[in-house]
This record gives sequence, structure tokens and C-alpha cells, in this order.
Amino acid sequence: MVDLDFGRRMLRVGRAERPLLFVDARSLHICVGLWVATAALAVFAVFSGSAQISLSEALAALIGRGDDYITMVVLEWRAPRIVMAVLLGTCLAMSGAIFQNLTGNPLGSPDVIGFQTGSYTGALVVMLLLGGGTAATMGGALTGGIVTAFLVFLLASKKGAVRGVRLIIVGIGVSAMLASVNVWILLSATVEDAIMAGLWGAGNLSGMSWPAVGATLAGSGVFIIGALALSRPMRVMQVGVPFATALGLNVRLVQVSAIIVGVGLIALATAMVGSISFIALAAPQIARRIVRSDGLALGPTAAVGSLLLLLADVAAQRIHPDSPLPVGIVTVSVGGLYFLWLLIREGKRR
Repeated sequence: MVDLDFGRRMLRVGRAERPLLFVDARSLHICVGLWVATAALAVFAVFSGSAQISLSEALAALIGRGDDYITMVVLEWRAPRIVMAVLLGTCLAMSGAIFQNLTGNPLGSPDVIGFQTGSYTGALVVMLLLGGGTAATMGGALTGGIVTAFLVFLLASKKGAVRGVRLIIVGIGVSAMLASVNVWILLSATVEDAIMAGLWGAGNLSGMSWPAVGATLAGSGVFIIGALALSRPMRVMQVGVPFATALGLNVRLVQVSAIIVGVGLIALATAMVGSISFIALAAPQIARRIVRSDGLALGPTAAVGSLLLLLADVAAQRIHPDSPLPVGIVTVSVGGLYFLWLLIREGKRR
């Protein structure tokens, strides 16, 4: 009882000392710096590329004073792609932060424990087997991700509790099985459909349009607001589930809500551009290190994720300009090395 009373007093003190919109100064400065770097990279991406456009011409197109060709390249091809990269980088990073917080393990990322693969399976079922359109594909990706998440949590639970390491192992196994299902679906489709689905599944930001950006912004806005609303109770849960329960927090409701929000963010990104690895795994950890925080750090995490995905896409377009690579190939190449280093580091700790 003494510890519980002390915890309640500390919680009340923290609430009294911090205003509702408390923002850590270090986190704020780092966020500003990251978004400035992202904006600078976006400007570079606008006027550089296979079609050489000067900065003055790009700026003229942005304010509606460029010629038809430059306006088409800047406003219809490059600008939607840049905005989509920034937006989906935020979604992927925040999803990774949520699941790493739930599992209490840096390997607990949705692209590691199978949720992204489940979203891809749901999208392929709708796209290739049912012949659905874009909206139906997004619904299939969301459904596939949620079903996979609850299946993994169900298989990983033991006596009503889920351990991070067990969840990761089960998730990797489920992901491997779903990857086989995905291959079977692709082999069952026509050659043309399989090629298009395969290119889409590699994570491709090409061909983005403003309507797609608007739909993604509307869908992601709901989940991002949900993630921000869950940030405070999830920080309380970091102290320990028994402690959070004793404080009156509905832990089960928070966990289920966090799963839905986290899967929604990753499923939305998967439905729009296919599977993009590494961002959800690395962005939360990079953000926590630079702000020196053990919590969610959703603001810095979103900024890091946006910068990483935009940087990967810029690199993917310029590695081989005559045949640009899908951004997913770049992120998975870097992510594989990062994942190996993370496994070695975690193994040494244990």
C-alpha cells in the first residue's frame, strides 16, 4: 500500500507540475531541426532528378507561374510523391513506436512480427482474388493486419500475459507462413497482375497523385490522433501493468486500442504503396536516442520516420536514374543490416 500511495502522489504531482500541453524543450528543438532537414531534402527532391529543373523554375511552378512541362513535373509528379513519403514515414514510425512500447522490446516492430505481412496478404486477397479497387484494397489491408495482430497476440499469450520475446518469435513464424501464402496468391494470378502486384508489394512511391495524398491524409489523421490520445496511458503502462491497473487504468482497453491504431497506421501505408520495411523498426529507436527518452516520443519519432523515408526515396530514384528502384528495396537493404546488428546487440545483453 505504501508503494501504491507513493505512486498516486507522484502521479498527482506530475499532473500538477506539467501543463496539459507540456513539451520537452530538447524534443521540441530536435523536432524543429528534423523537420527543417526534411523540408530542405524536399526542396532538393523537387528540382533535382532525371528532368533537370532549376530552383527558380521549381519555385515558379509552385506558385503557378511555370510553363506547362515544368508545372507537370513539379506539381503532378514530384510534389505528391514527396508529400506521400513524408506522410507515410510518419505513419510507419508511429506504428513502430506503439508496438515497441506494447512489447517492451526494440524488435517488436510491425514489420518484424508479421503485421505488415498480414496487411499485404489482405491487400493481395482483395486485389488479385476478389478484384477490388483502391478503397477495397485499403480495407483488405486493414482487415488483414488486424486479424494477423490478434492472431499473433492470441498465440503468444500465456496465462493472459504476453511476453515480448515470445510475441516476436510467434510473429516471425506467422509472418513466414503468410509470406508463403502471398507467394501462392501471386503464382495463382495472371502474369500481368502478378507483376503489378509484385512491384506494388516492393514498396513503390511512383505514380502518386493528389487524390491519393488526400485520401491517405484523411485516413491517417484519424489514427494519428488516436496514437496521440493513447500516448499518456501507454506511458503509465511502462511503469508496469499491475501499477497501471491499480491507478485505475483500463489496461486491456488501452492495449486493444493501441493494437487497432498501430495496425491501422501500418495497414494504411501498406495499402497505399506496399510493404516498406525498416522505418517502423528504426525510427522509434533513433528518436529515443537523440531525445534521450525511454518513452514513446511520438513527435520526434514521426519526424525521424518522415526524414528516413524521404531520404530513402530520393536515394532510390538516383541510384540508377534510368531505372529507378522501388523505395522498399532501399529500406529493406539498409533494414536487414540494422536488424542483424540489433539481434547481435540484444543477444549480448541477454
